[in-house]
Amino acid sequence: MSTKKAKPEMTNETVTKATEQVASFAQNTLDQARGAFEKVSEVAHGNVQLMDAAANAYKNRVTDIQLKSMEFVQLNINSGFAFARKFFAVRDPSEVMNLQQSFLKEQAETLQRQAAELSELSVALAKESMKPVQEQMTKSFANLSKVA
Repeated sequence: MSTKKAKPEMTNETVTKATEQVASFAQNTLDQARGAFEKVSEVAHGNVQLMDAAANAYKNRVTDIQLKSMEFVQLNINSGFAFARKFFAVRDPSEVMNLQQSFLKEQAETLQRQAAELSELSVALAKESMKPVQEQMTKSFANLSKVA
């Protein structure tokens, strides 16, 4: 004696219901994919803007450093020419030694100040270049904590 299960009958109502479920599932999947793409696209656009802001901050500060360096070069060259004029005007050998010592002392102090200024500009360069990245990280962590 064999027992066979009867196959359920496929009625138009069952087919329509199944078709609606498949269509609904496909629509939900499509909506989720679109939402995921929009989020990825939003993050990508944000990253481009972030890199642009960091690059602009870097460019501006590098320009400041270059201009300051050129200013220092000009000042040091002028100082060297002024020393040369004084040096060739001196008639007493002992005065030459005093002139040279004072020039070297002034130049050492000047170079120390200039190095400190360039150091400050370099620190500002690093801070301002990283500022957009830090701000974005802060926003990301804030958003992450809201989600959690």
